[in-house]
Amino acid sequence: MRKLIQGFSFVLLVSSCAVTAPEIRGGESFNIEQIEGNKVNLNVGANIYNGNWFGIRVKPSNLDLFLNDDFLGTVRLDKKVKLKRKSETAIDANLTATLENGAMGKAMRSALGGGLNVRLKGRVKAGVFIFSKKIDFDETKKIDASELRP
Repeated sequence: MRKLIQGFSFVLLVSSCAVTAPEIRGGESFNIEQIEGNKVNLNVGANIYNGNWFGIRVKPSNLDLFLNDDFLGTVRLDKKVKLKRKSETAIDANLTATLENGAMGKAMRSALGGGLNVRLKGRVKAGVFIFSKKIDFDETKKIDASELRP
């Protein structure tokens, strides 16, 4: 009975800890590796700071992809990403985007029109040790269309 109380106390203590969201601190890179039908394989890099006293694992998750408020499809993180505790980590993540029919045409029209607002929205599954939680994610990045031209 004592072990049960100790285990319950430990779980209660760990689950009540405050978690701060990791923040992107630059070093952003974006590469299109392969386009095959409606699937696009991407490689994204960034420097992410984790201010928590514990490391976080971001597990494969699906997010909705919007371009200038038009839904283009979904993006999936292919492999889990580890963020070290109290430090800035340079991550290199592989993503797979599954696009709607006509999404490439929407993207081209938006690129010709000037600035682009790329938005990712959804729930990301993150974990610490054996505990995991789904966290709401809604991030918008403004991109100048002139940066996309070769």
